[in-house]
Amino acid sequence: MKIGQLVRRSIPAIFHYCETQDPAEFVRLQDPQFSKETFDINYPFCRRIGAIGQADHVRYWTQVHVVHGVAVRVTSQWFNPPTSRSLPLVRSYLDRRGITIELPEAAAIPSSPGSAADARGRYRGNAISNAQNQLVRNILSRLGEERFGAAQWQEVLETFGRSCAYCGAGGELVMDHIVPINRQALGEHRLGNLAPACRACNTRKSERDFRVFLENDPERIAALEAHMAKHGYRPIGATEAFRQIIDSAHRDVRDLADRYVGILNTLLREGAEDRQDDP
Repeated sequence: MKIGQLVRRSIPAIFHYCETQDPAEFVRLQDPQFSKETFDINYPFCRRIGAIGQADHVRYWTQVHVVHGVAVRVTSQWFNPPTSRSLPLVRSYLDRRGITIELPEAAAIPSSPGSAADARGRYRGNAISNAQNQLVRNILSRLGEERFGAAQWQEVLETFGRSCAYCGAGGELVMDHIVPINRQALGEHRLGNLAPACRACNTRKSERDFRVFLENDPERIAALEAHMAKHGYRPIGATEAFRQIIDSAHRDVRDLADRYVGILNTLLREGAEDRQDDP
């Protein structure tokens, strides 16, 4: 599959991820430097319609996408190998975030040498793992009844002096989940679990525990813990019952897939036997 086709098929899933899992990702996708480092492209992944200059209109696909109430267009400036590294970088981006997309059958089969069975095994393993991770993130992002908006986020920015909660840098800041939203940490998308971060710290911290990331800075650890306490945020990772339920949901995805694969394989075998019995 060519890079342009892959990106077009991925756009709805990427923006769905921004709206349901990580609102800060939408901000990052509009940043030229992030887009260059992440996708090896020379334009932001997407840009607000009003911010696209007259000369740049041809560099963005015409389709309009509305994300968090903002109308954007996605850049069309993608190039296939060996001109650009975009193709493997986009695939890696989707895998790291557990974003799955529907691909044509031919595109889903790996091009590396090996038997067809081996190829199916690798693809199945990756797809199931992505689905498991996506389910966990979806569950954790929907827990509770808490609602907050831009005004509340501005208050959080003020709490940290409009600087990075991890290093104190000013400038452009993004939302960072203090306790990561993943199966291991079990963070949630709540105001008490959000802190401003510079892009460098947001990237370096990634899925790490904030106490590990700040192991030599007890004052910043204390400030983050105070912020969490102020908003009544208590990580559910310390609650064994919650962890058991999340682990169960994680296993259920594979079990469900195996169940239906078994049913369909049985139907296929029966169909083949019926055809052999026909005169």
